[in-house]
Amino acid sequence: MKSSSFKVTVCFEQRPDGGLRAWSDDVPGLVLSHTNVDGVLADVEEALKVILSHTFQRKVDVEPLGDIREALESNGVVARKGFIPMRAKEYVAYRH
Repeated sequence: MKSSSFKVTVCFEQRPDGGLRAWSDDVPGLVLSHTNVDGVLADVEEALKVILSHTFQRKVDVEPLGDIREALESNGVVARKGFIPMRAKEYVAYRH
C-alpha cells in the first residue's frame, strides 16, 4: 500500500504557571497541557499518532520536522530548560 504524508501544525503556548499548552487546529481533539514542559513535548507525538490513526482508520506515524525543544528555545517559546510565549511547530504525519 502506498504511503502519503501531510503536514500538521501544533501550537505551543505558555501557561500562567510556567507550564506548556499544545493544540492543533489541524487535528481536532489534540489538546495537551501540563506544568512540565518536557512532559507535554514528549506526549505530542504519541497523541498525534493515536488521534490520526483513529481518524484515518489506519496506522499513522508522526515525527517532528526538527528538534522541537531546540526550536521552541530558539524562538523564545521556552527558556533553556525552563519561559514560554506562543509559537507553532509543524509535524509530518505518514498515513499507511
